[in-house]
Amino acid sequence: MRIFANEGLYKRNTRLAFAANLAGMFFLVASIFVLFNSDQYFGLYLLFLLLGIVLVQVGTYFGRWNRRPDLAFNQALSSLDDYYSLYHFRTPVSHLLLGPTGLWILIPRHTRGAITYDSSRKRWRAKSRGVLSRFGQEAIGRPILDASMEAEALDRYLQKHWTEGGLHVQAALVFMDEAAEVQAGDAPIPTASIKKLKHVLLKADEKSRLTQNQIKRLNELFARQ
Repeated sequence: MRIFANEGLYKRNTRLAFAANLAGMFFLVASIFVLFNSDQYFGLYLLFLLLGIVLVQVGTYFGRWNRRPDLAFNQALSSLDDYYSLYHFRTPVSHLLLGPTGLWILIPRHTRGAITYDSSRKRWRAKSRGVLSRFGQEAIGRPILDASMEAEALDRYLQKHWTEGGLHVQAALVFMDEAAEVQAGDAPIPTASIKKLKHVLLKADEKSRLTQNQIKRLNELFARQ
């Protein structure tokens, strides 16, 4: 399998997360210092406090880049042959697998526990063992919305640059934590743990499959990104 990653983007955003968190902690500490050492500068205290909170939130948002799901994808799919190409932030979508079984948008989630799909409420559920195990893990959120937005971005790009048509884009929800136990066969999109991802991706219907010529041309197209 060939891998194409935007390492510059990862490095830039992880550095931004570190800098924002550091600056946020500085302003929070400075606000406490001002509060306890001068009653005359209450406005300055509020300003420092606000800056600290905002910067910590910015650092938390960009801190998700430290999770590096691309590395887990690379390892889990490393045994695929060179007809497959894995793109990380090098196409209109975040993580894209291109190969004989088609175009796959990979939606990562860092959630532990037993993962199921509630068809009546149309959402995924995660049942963790113990209260402490819930801390530090990512909420499942709305994977269908995320997949739809990424698919639309890819479709817009292909409509401009791919004249042949006939491409069927697929999406898979992937739980990256080794402790995730996925039992969501009734989910609207394929759902798998990172350990079983390859088995899901190798199964595709005929309308999704790509010829070697299509794969070559799509690789050339994405190389221009």
